[in-house]
Amino acid sequence: MNYYNYFTEIEEHFVKRRGKHLLISPMDWGLIAAWRDAGVPLQVAIRGIDIAMDGFFSRQRRGSAKINSLCYCHDSVMEEFARHQESRIGEARTRVPSEAETQGIESPSDSQNESEVAEAAEYLSAIIHEIKILSAKQRLSEFALEGIHRVQERLEEMLQSLRTGAQADLEALERDLGIVDTILVEALCSDISAEQTTEWEKEAKTELKVYRKKLPKELYTKIYNNFIRSKVHRKFNIREFSLFRL
Repeated sequence: MNYYNYFTEIEEHFVKRRGKHLLISPMDWGLIAAWRDAGVPLQVAIRGIDIAMDGFFSRQRRGSAKINSLCYCHDSVMEEFARHQESRIGEARTRVPSEAETQGIESPSDSQNESEVAEAAEYLSAIIHEIKILSAKQRLSEFALEGIHRVQERLEEMLQSLRTGAQADLEALERDLGIVDTILVEALCSDISAEQTTEWEKEAKTELKVYRKKLPKELYTKIYNNFIRSKVHRKFNIREFSLFRL
């Protein structure tokens, strides 16, 4: 399974089951990221979605009620994940290594697709270009400029590693991008007014109301922070640092 496909497969399956051909929201993408970070396998997530959707459509409802958020499926996905984990207890101790593993042969899933690495390198180049434009055109504080400079240096190092073949692990690259993005957002937030921040916070609470009711506090907070992060990126015309935004 291609690393990117975890997101697209879940999105396409949910949209198909929902019966309303609209793409999922950025907040729902944040929820998918949380499932991925928790180690929920793709097929387990899809089974959880099916269970939630089957339950929804089996109930008699008036009118044309629709599920507008992937959040509706969260409980079912996590319950299915718990069952999956229970079924695998002891499996690691009894599993017999494959011939390829014992001989140190790299499996097809371990080898990076060159086109994906090239696409990631192109994406990093575009971000670096946007960072340079930001530094040149925006009136920023010394603190913000210092943070932006650190970000640019790190991105250039990551790009060089991709081009030389030293870095081909896209999952590791995604984690590194998250760390660099945090540095950038913290730097740029120093130049955002309290009034603007308050406005975003109010908007986030309104947009994420359904998430607050259904999700654990830690997960809700993560999606909330990602909402604010996206606002910062849009304000300064910098694309979000994630390979899933390719």
